[in-house]
Amino acid sequence: MKRHLLLFPALLLSLTLTACGSQQHADSKAAAAQKSYDANYAAEETGAVAEVADSSSDSLSVNALTQTAKEGQKLITTESLDLETRNLDGFLKELKAATADAGGYFETSSMTGSSYDALDKTRSAYFTARIPEEALTAYVDRLKQNANVLSENSSVQDVTLDYTDVESRKKALSAERDRLYELLSQAASTDAILSIQQRIGEIDSQLDSYESQLRHYDNAVSYATVNLSLSEVREYRVAETDSFLSRVKTGFKNSLYFGFSVCTTLLVLLLGLSPIWIPVLILIFVLLHFRKKHRAKAEAARKAAADAREAERRAKRDAEAAKSTAATEAAASGDTPDADAK
Repeated sequence: MKRHLLLFPALLLSLTLTACGSQQHADSKAAAAQKSYDANYAAEETGAVAEVADSSSDSLSVNALTQTAKEGQKLITTESLDLETRNLDGFLKELKAATADAGGYFETSSMTGSSYDALDKTRSAYFTARIPEEALTAYVDRLKQNANVLSENSSVQDVTLDYTDVESRKKALSAERDRLYELLSQAASTDAILSIQQRIGEIDSQLDSYESQLRHYDNAVSYATVNLSLSEVREYRVAETDSFLSRVKTGFKNSLYFGFSVCTTLLVLLLGLSPIWIPVLILIFVLLHFRKKHRAKAEAARKAAADAREAERRAKRDAEAAKSTAATEAAASGDTPDADAK
């Protein structure tokens, strides 16, 4: 028993060194394979170019050249389209049909804007579609035929080296796991069995991670990513190459559409808010009416008071005038008898 316990660390160390050697051998093998692939690929590409130069232009299409360049490589293609359409609902139906016909699917989708007649005049939609690589060109051409293209961008990422590296590491770990299973069948102690099983569990976890990475690469390579941005417009945006008169005409139309849309929107808002502003208007009218009536009464009262004061002053003046006249007459009548006596 003790002998087995002493021999187990030596066996485990030997196995680890063997696995490391296998890993290094796999890495060097992968590097050599990659160098060989690069050399073969360069030769094939040079041969393809020479063949195109020697043959007629109809003998080999651009798609065939692209397919030749992609052979044996792991390429991830991403296509980005910025489109505008006059009928968003109709284009969405065509988009769904084109995606289904190509054998693809939508990864994400979103839409903004509730109505085309809103004040901002636009609805927008954003989609991320996954399309089989072989159907990508026909799919993009079909979309471009049903909309106005504002911008188009394509990118290709070469993940051949990453894919080869992960695949080599997976093979090395698989070989180590097979050896551990052989050693497990020969282990006689519980400690040895537990140690081997623990290492096998670690390898299985790492292998699952590598397999997940490879599946991700395979999916990304097999299905191209199409990022699609859609905008609904009344008139397509004018290209820079259009004439000055054409741009003026389009700008004038857009201004008319904008003015009409603003008036329509304001009318809809007024009608929609009528339960609020009609009672408010009635209340304002009643308040103004009572205010006017109150002002009329106050003005009449002020006028009556002024008239009363004026009448009082007039009466006072008349009384004073009568008194003065009476005094004058009295004085005049008193002077006459004195004159007669003399």
